[in-house]
Amino acid sequence: MNEKITFLNGQLSVRQGEGYRAGLDAVLLASAVRVRPKQSALELGCGAGTALLCAAHLNPDANFTGLEKHKEVLELARQNAQENNLQDRVRLVAGSVFSPPAAFGPDSFDHVFLNPPYFDDAKALREPKKGKDTAFIADQAKLFDWLATAHRLVRPKGFITLVQRADRLDDCLHAFAGKAGDFRILPIAPRAGEAAHRIILRARKNVKTPLTLLPPFIVHEEGRTWTPQAAAVLHGTQRLDLGS
Repeated sequence: MNEKITFLNGQLSVRQGEGYRAGLDAVLLASAVRVRPKQSALELGCGAGTALLCAAHLNPDANFTGLEKHKEVLELARQNAQENNLQDRVRLVAGSVFSPPAAFGPDSFDHVFLNPPYFDDAKALREPKKGKDTAFIADQAKLFDWLATAHRLVRPKGFITLVQRADRLDDCLHAFAGKAGDFRILPIAPRAGEAAHRIILRARKNVKTPLTLLPPFIVHEEGRTWTPQAAAVLHGTQRLDLGS
């Protein structure tokens, strides 16, 4: 059964399939994606379209493409785009990290964003529920493959933005070594004083500007209460600012 979940304080509703439920990470990723009017952005592995549609909603004058290899999920994303009246600016395309459409040549998009699986090794955690397996654990495509495809498809000086586990930051930087720069790293910490468990990383292709480590984004106050900043991002009234 497809469950409908609202995002951005009810401005969007997304039907999500059995298993994986996109949530905070998807909204944070979308909030960090800044696309100028008339520019194009691609999400690799868009799933049911949560991050894709949130990003399209937050960048109303840009065009978006979602790439998804699972046919049922791709059709669900198409339905979600239509139900949110975004079908004119959001197209959904079948394909994978290893096999994007032939029309997706090198340097095709101004911005590529992605939420790659958090684990390359299936032994890293217990077996997830059906529908979560390829969302959390990579199948044939590992993190390096996702980032290599993103780099190939983005235009020179274009942006690549991703959300990933904090302990994989070194892997991300290694994958982009000599290929991209102007890294903007936003640590995402559950509470003040706690170590970051996620990062938002933005890179620019063929740019050599030095790395910038930004102040952490704190998700919760004591208990499960959102911080004012987190609440504003989740409601769509404030964007994550990674700098120009």
